[in-house]
Amino acid sequence: MEGYFTDAIYIRRAAGKSPELELREKHLYAELAARISGEEYLRIEEELNHFYDELGKELFNRGFMEGIRFLLKCLSQ
Repeated sequence: MEGYFTDAIYIRRAAGKSPELELREKHLYAELAARISGEEYLRIEEELNHFYDELGKELFNRGFMEGIRFLLKCLSQ
């Protein structure tokens, strides 16, 4: 049940990446790869991936908490 609320919150708040945003992200990675040595690029890419993972967890936690609050509000009425 909480999955439904979390999904509903995500659909309202954070839609998937737009094609333009994905294209810009790929372009940024390509430029970084062209300007930075291989070893340095891998380190930066790992840091960026870690950042995206942490951001996703934080957004999920916020959505989950909002879903629980909504559920409790519905139950109290």
